[in-house]
Amino acid sequence: MKYVKSLAIGVAVAVVLVAGGLTFGLVRLPIAQGSPSLPCEQLVDKATAADALARRPDLVARVEGTGTGVKVGVTTPCAGQPERALITIRYTAGAEETAINTIMRHDGFGVPAQLVKA
Repeated sequence: MKYVKSLAIGVAVAVVLVAGGLTFGLVRLPIAQGSPSLPCEQLVDKATAADALARRPDLVARVEGTGTGVKVGVTTPCAGQPERALITIRYTAGAEETAINTIMRHDGFGVPAQLVKA
């Protein structure tokens, strides 16, 4: 009985810690790092990615405004499938990554995006 109670308390503490970490930005939500997070077959075509980028100049400006090393663009990461694309956000410093994650946690382009350290 004590084991079950201890286990329940441990699980509750873990849930509170993870929820608190997400709330205060201590735990990162998954954003692809370096390679697409989706299989290439699930990426959009290049025109759709370019259109999504063109529709959100405000978001591009906010993301690129997080640092001088930040650039947003459309890339085709799948060898042999040049029609498959996503939005790539390149950054150079850890502080830029943190700021980008904060923005992207609350906003998005509506198509797959990846974060890449340049």
